[in-house]
Amino acid sequence: MKGRLLSNEKLAKYTSWRVGGPADRLYIPFDKQDLCEFLAALPASEPLFWMGLGSNLLVRDGGIRGTVINTKGRLKEMKRAEDGSVYVEVGVPCAHVARFCAEQGLMGAEFLAGIPGTMGGALKMNAGAFGGVTWGIVKQVEVIDQSGNIALRYPDDFEVGYRSVKGFKNEWFLSCRLALPQGDKVASQQKIKGFLETRAKTQPTNQPSCGSVFRNPEGDYAARLIELTGLKGVAIGGAKVSEKHANFIVNTGNASAADIEDLIYFVQHKVKEHQGVELLTEVCMVGEVEVMRTDTSNPEKFGRVAVLMGGSAAERAVSLRSGKAVYDALIRKGVDAVAIDVTDSPIGALAGIKVDRVFNIIHGRGGEDGVLQGVLQAMGIPYTGSGVMASALTMDKLRTKLCWQGYGLVTPKWCLLQDENDLEACIEKLGFPVIVKPAQEGSSIGMSKANSRDELYKALQVALEYRCDVYAESWVTGKEYTVAVLNDEALPVIRLESPHTFYDYEAKYNATTTQYHCPCGLDQEQELFLRNLAVTASKVVGAKGWARVDVFIDDSGQYQLIEINTVPGMTDHSLVPMAAKQAGIDFEELVWRVLETSLG
Repeated sequence: MKGRLLSNEKLAKYTSWRVGGPADRLYIPFDKQDLCEFLAALPASEPLFWMGLGSNLLVRDGGIRGTVINTKGRLKEMKRAEDGSVYVEVGVPCAHVARFCAEQGLMGAEFLAGIPGTMGGALKMNAGAFGGVTWGIVKQVEVIDQSGNIALRYPDDFEVGYRSVKGFKNEWFLSCRLALPQGDKVASQQKIKGFLETRAKTQPTNQPSCGSVFRNPEGDYAARLIELTGLKGVAIGGAKVSEKHANFIVNTGNASAADIEDLIYFVQHKVKEHQGVELLTEVCMVGEVEVMRTDTSNPEKFGRVAVLMGGSAAERAVSLRSGKAVYDALIRKGVDAVAIDVTDSPIGALAGIKVDRVFNIIHGRGGEDGVLQGVLQAMGIPYTGSGVMASALTMDKLRTKLCWQGYGLVTPKWCLLQDENDLEACIEKLGFPVIVKPAQEGSSIGMSKANSRDELYKALQVALEYRCDVYAESWVTGKEYTVAVLNDEALPVIRLESPHTFYDYEAKYNATTTQYHCPCGLDQEQELFLRNLAVTASKVVGAKGWARVDVFIDDSGQYQLIEINTVPGMTDHSLVPMAAKQAGIDFEELVWRVLETSLG
């Protein structure tokens, strides 16, 4: 082989966004014949992905498994054929094709100057600009299959639509012939010049981007809808909606692929919410979400670890079960751990015991609400999970909902209930059914469904027993999901199904009839949206390390955030270990990764 074969090659430098994890293998062919020989030598089962200039492409931070074939700077032959058509190989940048055709006195390809990619990408997605589309000038294409065999195809062999081309499975474009009428060379060159000037004035050509992110809805423009929603300049991490052109997302210098994908989904969500239009992407999103690698070979790096469990809140029994499971896992991993049942003050519980850090597994008030975090911070002892502010905020479901609502995330309507005098206003605002909740309790403790005024009054009395704010929330009819977030990465989504009225304490910890579906049954795009929503919801409230976000998808398809837990359960019925197992992370490794959050 004359081409270059690279192993574990990072793809960020091959994409126009300048992000992307590694490919298992990256092959850069020398020429067409070399490519044929390389493909013929590959196992039939080898996954293949083709890249040109890497525009209109988002490679996720976990990279691409299999072999990536990169034609940038290769397969670059372009010539005038004997029949008058223009022969172009797929590695030629579209802008070069536009200029070549103009120099040949051919008209109709000028629009290609506005497409920031190669002919291969333009053929794949029927790229267009300034009113022109690629397949409007294609006469014939040359394709190659996974065995290295070459064939000729014609436009009628493909199903061509707006930014979409469907053809034969496991075939890729090698070249094309463009049919163009004779025209005025100078006029075509002036047209190209005008297109490039317009592009420079209206698009952020000086920042890494992929080109247009969203397809234009029929009769409208994606950029107009995004700008009308007030999203110009909105950023997540290092990714930002361009202030120059709202249909561009730019890398401001330190973006990850996850930042960009989060922002894409956020823009879609907000435009759908405010304009009623569902924006579809032009971007090809490929690869895997990055899974953090863990070094489990050095338990000494943690020093002595106190596993704090129990507490005095209503979730004490669950915390003791979680704590024992965590302690046992740490001992099996060789960590110097000590189990401490906190029955009163954590200061007293730690008195006389020298520890280097704390694994906090106290659920509910006293452990999850910022109190323990503040004590440990004052004592100078590192601990797992979220800090004081995020812990205090997320323990209060009402104030968490207010933060989410302020950020533009959807959560069910609610009404504060202080006493019986608030019932009528609540009924008028929410109707029935509703669910009544103590705002500062977890594990569904103190929650009741109400279908009438009498039931609402009884539910209020039950919730008031927990001596905290109480609120009623609109009952959501739909499917319930939960998403574990570990170090800002979402684990696989779990769908919950219980014969109980709702997923209550009994269903969570004791029942054998609760069903957990993982995979959750959503299609790939829906699950990715839900996972990204959970990460965003977690970041909004400042959660760190690990958390679990509960979400409903109601009967209308609306995603509704319910609550977030910053010290989730770790029992044999708990959801975070289930999700981790689906991601290939066993319980001991999960515990290790959570403990590593204390190192920061």
